[in-house]
Amino acid sequence: MKSLSMKVTKQNIRYLGFQSTEDGGRRFDFSITVTGEGATPASLIIPPMMFTGTDRISYQESAKICYEKLRFLLEDQKIQKPLRIRLTGDDIAQFRHVPRGRQRLPKA
Repeated sequence: MKSLSMKVTKQNIRYLGFQSTEDGGRRFDFSITVTGEGATPASLIIPPMMFTGTDRISYQESAKICYEKLRFLLEDQKIQKPLRIRLTGDDIAQFRHVPRGRQRLPKA
């Protein structure tokens, strides 16, 4: 397996779409491109239980949660490719309410 570190280089994460899994979950596919390298496919899987119950997530928010998890992994650590990541309840809680856009600095 090849190590992929994207802390220093410019990266682009592109959402490609989703597939329903046999067990009722969803797989979200992304493509990661890095300056000077080829595209790396990444799949993030949300288990079916995350779409049920009182704290369930909606299908509409699930792609954003996967994107935020992937972005976090790429910024904070080396990850192995090919990328296939199964989200947990902790991931959902951590990335569910990430504000949109970049944080703005207070005006001086």
